[in-house]
Amino acid sequence: MSARADRSLVGFWRHLRPAVSQAGDHAAADGLIAFSPVWAAAAIFSLAGDRGMLIFRDGALLGLMTWAAIAVALLLVWRPRWTPLLFLLAGVMLTRYAVAMPVAGNNKMIAAFMNASILVICAHALLRYSSATEMRENIYENMRVVARALLAIMYFYGIFHKINTDFLDPRVSCAVALYMPLADGFGLQDSLTGKYLAIWSTFIVEAIAIVSLYWKRWFAVGLILALMFHFVIPISVYSWYMDFSSLVLALYILSVPREVSQRFYDSCARLFRFLRDRFGALGQALPFGVVIGGAVTVVAVLSLFSRQAHIAPSHIYQSVWVLMWVAYGGIGMLLLAEAALSHLPWRGTSAPSRPLWLYVLPATLFIVCTAPYIGLRTEASIAMFSNLHTEAGTSNHLLIPQPPYLFPYLNDVAMIKASSEPDLQYFADRNQGLVMFSLKERLRNKPDAWVTYELNGVRHERATAQSLGASIHASAWERKLLIFKHVDFARPKVCTH
Repeated sequence: MSARADRSLVGFWRHLRPAVSQAGDHAAADGLIAFSPVWAAAAIFSLAGDRGMLIFRDGALLGLMTWAAIAVALLLVWRPRWTPLLFLLAGVMLTRYAVAMPVAGNNKMIAAFMNASILVICAHALLRYSSATEMRENIYENMRVVARALLAIMYFYGIFHKINTDFLDPRVSCAVALYMPLADGFGLQDSLTGKYLAIWSTFIVEAIAIVSLYWKRWFAVGLILALMFHFVIPISVYSWYMDFSSLVLALYILSVPREVSQRFYDSCARLFRFLRDRFGALGQALPFGVVIGGAVTVVAVLSLFSRQAHIAPSHIYQSVWVLMWVAYGGIGMLLLAEAALSHLPWRGTSAPSRPLWLYVLPATLFIVCTAPYIGLRTEASIAMFSNLHTEAGTSNHLLIPQPPYLFPYLNDVAMIKASSEPDLQYFADRNQGLVMFSLKERLRNKPDAWVTYELNGVRHERATAQSLGASIHASAWERKLLIFKHVDFARPKVCTH
């Protein structure tokens, strides 16, 4: 086959579909095979959280793309050796994200950057290399650089955004909001010591996690602390955190030394080989059936004997997925922790330096996350559960009390007083507001609605989309990229998300 034909998509599939057994390619092959199903599982947890799209409430296009992504992800779980399926999943998920924008989810944004990196890295390998061994080695090593950088950025802003007066306040801190549901079963939900421990342990764990990503000799210390933290937070049921934690697990499988991911792969492979040998071809599906069936059964029984007169279907749905996370996340993280401890302290040799262009997408994410301080946007900036406030020219951040706005979007905050729309009336009832960009966008989608608001001390009665020029106030790019939290000027600032 000619080199040109070999570099076609058909050649890509032919080269990378089977896992190879040559010694020189063994670690790269195992690393990709270990990562692929975990990345697919992270996609499934994320897609499961978008209930509106699953039932086509957000339109036929997004509904079809969601189910297409689920189908590809399930196929990748079933056939993790077929690396082109990873490429296909990244493409479907990234396209779906672009169509759905603006998207508030921080985990979805990080996943989008990783999916974009997978596409670029695979395309680069396809164009540059002709052999399967070189392709796999290049794809695996380049993806590891990006995954580690994305984790480092996530933890950096996970610390930086939280350096504010309200996150440090045990009365309202988001760390306490996550702590209290977990501590309730032990009767410690009102413990002031426990609340402060929750606040400061967040900084400590995330700081150790950053250092350990690049201090490879003791990488396992930060890894295990991070895995414990990310295993627990979905169990708080404060929010749909399974997608975030499963995303982190997948990125860690790429970030750890390659010997660790290879050992993780070997542990998983032994289990599935045993099941296949014992129960035949369908034996590989047995663990999934047991976990799903067990979760559904437990939730159904508990719901049946619950003292509550009515349990919301959404609560039942989330409870099933939390139990599936407990099984999947618990086993996956234990196997990865065991693999890491077997290499503590790590004494391997570092891989050769990788090209600088790999850092372009992570650097872009780093810049995007400065958005709350430069006046650009407040959602999708890794400011989740941080109590951060940067609107109207002031901030509760201890290091940036007066944000240096480079963009004007956060200057004007409309305090909602009344509205014909229930969603806007909700803000009025709680004395909350919206930046003017968000208010106009909400009215643009509901041209018959009216809202009374106060801006800079001036009251505006029964404004509509037409009176505010909502149809022409922003470009298509602005509507895709800008998304803002609602604004609460009450102090201390309570945790929202």
